[in-house]
Amino acid sequence: MITKPLYIFNGLLDSGKTSVIKETLLDPGFTVDERTLIIAFEEGDEEYDEAFLADTNSFVIYLDKLQDLTIEKMRDLERTYTYDRIIMECNGLQNEAEYLKNYGLINNWEIAQILTVVDASSFRMQLINLKQFIYDHIKISEVAIFNRFSNDEDYLFIRNNLKAINPKVELIFEDIDHNIVEFEGDDIFDLSKDPIVINDNDYGLWYMDAANAPEKYENKHLVINVKLIEDLKEYDKACIMGRRAMVCCSEDIADIGITVVGIDKTKIQKDTYYKLDGIIHLVDAEDGYKTCLLYVNDVSKGETPKEELVTFN
Repeated sequence: MITKPLYIFNGLLDSGKTSVIKETLLDPGFTVDERTLIIAFEEGDEEYDEAFLADTNSFVIYLDKLQDLTIEKMRDLERTYTYDRIIMECNGLQNEAEYLKNYGLINNWEIAQILTVVDASSFRMQLINLKQFIYDHIKISEVAIFNRFSNDEDYLFIRNNLKAINPKVELIFEDIDHNIVEFEGDDIFDLSKDPIVINDNDYGLWYMDAANAPEKYENKHLVINVKLIEDLKEYDKACIMGRRAMVCCSEDIADIGITVVGIDKTKIQKDTYYKLDGIIHLVDAEDGYKTCLLYVNDVSKGETPKEELVTFN
């Protein structure tokens, strides 16, 4: 049986999913001569009109909820229609993408990519009021598309909060005219300083910046205030030190830390903060990316931050 790719577009109502899907299907590099089945679980202001469907060799069916997409329904679609791939426009409040990812191979449909579409102009408010939904969407997505982005939006705020949820998610920003927005010179810290001193309030910003672009910190002299997270017992002088962060809500507290090398672990006490002074070097991580290691030159007693839970603002 030939496997057909399934592309899942997740996101809250009015985030612009239909517009992004239409852009995708109008891209000659994506469409070629393939026929696309669109399954939509909601109808927004934007529609798939007959002219668009004809131009893109597509057709659409509307369902109320994921439970309507039974195995029998999928097999009926296979018998009734001829198509090469499936695009699914999800209802962001039902979190179909999580269900489908756990479901694995669906009939002869195989998940090719999960994307989340976000309205950049309302992201900050959504992060306050609908944070669990944002978290659920981003944690399983390969790509997050922020449309309606303007200079009024805080790019670093968006980037840091999403990378805290899913460090590997690719972020794409589009303006109101659907043009790609590029960012340059978004350094949060003055990298010319020696040392670069990371204040307690800036630890989350630094951590996400180093995770997103570790090459910037190669050979940089760094001073940070952290505590023991994990004792790497297989190494005599290495451990993970960092802080705790509230990634989504009170139930989603995560440790975010950096591996430190050259430290006398016999002098490190749990739940005590230490000021580390050292040099950053990059090493290959298991996932193929680069990651920062801090080679410590000096350790001294630090102070407990006024706010121990890290934020990414």
